[in-house]
Amino acid sequence: SGSVRAARPGSAAGRERVGHGASAVPPSGDGGSSAVVVKMRGLPYSASDEQIADFFSGLRIAPNGVSIGRDAGGRPSGEAHVEFCSDNDAQAAMAFNRQRMSAPGGGSRYIELFRTKQLSSGARGRSAAAGDAAVAASGGGADSLRLRGMPFHSTEADVSSFFKGYSIAAGGIKLGPQGGHGHVRFASVEEARRALVSLNHSYMGNRYIELFWAS
Repeated sequence: SGSVRAARPGSAAGRERVGHGASAVPPSGDGGSSAVVVKMRGLPYSASDEQIADFFSGLRIAPNGVSIGRDAGGRPSGEAHVEFCSDNDAQAAMAFNRQRMSAPGGGSRYIELFRTKQLSSGARGRSAAAGDAAVAASGGGADSLRLRGMPFHSTEADVSSFFKGYSIAAGGIKLGPQGGHGHVRFASVEEARRALVSLNHSYMGNRYIELFWAS
């Protein structure tokens, strides 16, 4: 069969090493379209994409599938999301829950893993493409995006900072109606589309933000 079985955690001497032994390999035929994301918590602040791939040695990570979280100051948050090539790979990754990753100075950090329901990048791309088509057809709300997953203490300034480099309409940022949600109206449809494609599933503080076309 084409599926990959995880190494037994007990034999994972590789969990402690910091080399580049694992690789993010392109998906092969067995379920590559059903990639699943695993959240990591407790990472050393110095952790790199290569270290994270090495932690999951033997499993298939989607190309550019490692997303390291950063706080409001741009510093690593100790969390990351890893997109695998199949549900089997993500399931096998959970065998490494509560394993340790080497940290600078000879210590190690205890890593917690969580399955998430985040969409894969391929599915996100298809969703964005479908959204673009819907916008072209309807025009309603075409210049606006909804945000979900924001820190509950978020301010309009935090949202503006998240969309730095994108043109937001005057008075275009609205928070709520529920905690962690918001609505942003951009200066143009193209600007909203560009923000959706570039920033969907990026971090605000240590939270993973989902963006949707506003209905």
